[in-house]
Amino acid sequence: MKTVDVVCGALIRNGKVMIARRVSDVSGGWYEFPGGKVEPGETGPEALKREWQEELGMEITDIQWLADGEDRQPDGLIRLRCYTCTSPQDPELRVHDDMVWTTPDHIYDWHFFESDRHLVEALKRKMEGDALHRQTGQQSDTGQQPE
Repeated sequence: MKTVDVVCGALIRNGKVMIARRVSDVSGGWYEFPGGKVEPGETGPEALKREWQEELGMEITDIQWLADGEDRQPDGLIRLRCYTCTSPQDPELRVHDDMVWTTPDHIYDWHFFESDRHLVEALKRKMEGDALHRQTGQQSDTGQQPE
């Protein structure tokens, strides 16, 4: 069975995550966390940076592993590694025809892959944890943010 290593990125900004709708190939018409195949000799973060530059014209930073998954296809296995990332740039739609900023609770308002539900759940937990950390980190005995 053929195995393909793939990466995807969840760009988080202002409490929302970007999803984009793919135009071509087998994923056409579906929203996704953008990404693509890992080339020989690349690490996951290197592949993600390259894919985001090629597909969205963006430099991404603060790349952090989120979750892994597998998707068994008739012709092989796709091993997926998902990362969160940030960028001050706005995406250019090169291989996508639509982009949405949403919350993990509302990703499935769009035509998003059911097989990625565990990634969405991991993202939800991360974003809730980050929000709680920011909330509690801003409170101290003196009312000032701790250093």
